[in-house]
Amino acid sequence: MSVTEVSSAFSHGGTSDGSASSLARAFLERMGAHDVEGALQLVEPQATVDLVPLKLQGPAAEVGRCYLEELVRAFPDLQVHVKRLFVGSDGTAVAEVVVEGVQAADFFGVVNQEKHMDLDQVWLLHVEAGRIDRVRAYWCQNRLYRRLGVKRLDRVSIIA
Repeated sequence: MSVTEVSSAFSHGGTSDGSASSLARAFLERMGAHDVEGALQLVEPQATVDLVPLKLQGPAAEVGRCYLEELVRAFPDLQVHVKRLFVGSDGTAVAEVVVEGVQAADFFGVVNQEKHMDLDQVWLLHVEAGRIDRVRAYWCQNRLYRRLGVKRLDRVSIIA
């Protein structure tokens, strides 16, 4: 099923648990497949994206795009594994995922040391009228730093 087919499949009616779950899973699959455009097609351009550990918040067309592009650039072998996914009564899909890969470029100020990173994350994707209209993600930023070889939190951009 193409991204357009997925988007149109969800555009009819409200948000059933099945459609919110399927849409969230499709977003995460596209993220893991390095398909930034495909992932963003499932999200309203003005949807609020809140990446809590990075203290980044703004519209999906800007903040969401920036994060996803930086992620797939820095981790060309990126994999996203969905551990659990459920949908709340308000149409929010809650996904517990593991994001992993080997760093191949600087990532949000962390100098590349070619370290393997595996990081548990939680993504909250609110679905309304067949599109994701709010995104919030959580992970332990200190664990990310440790995985990427940062030894001093007061000097995140380490020099090899």
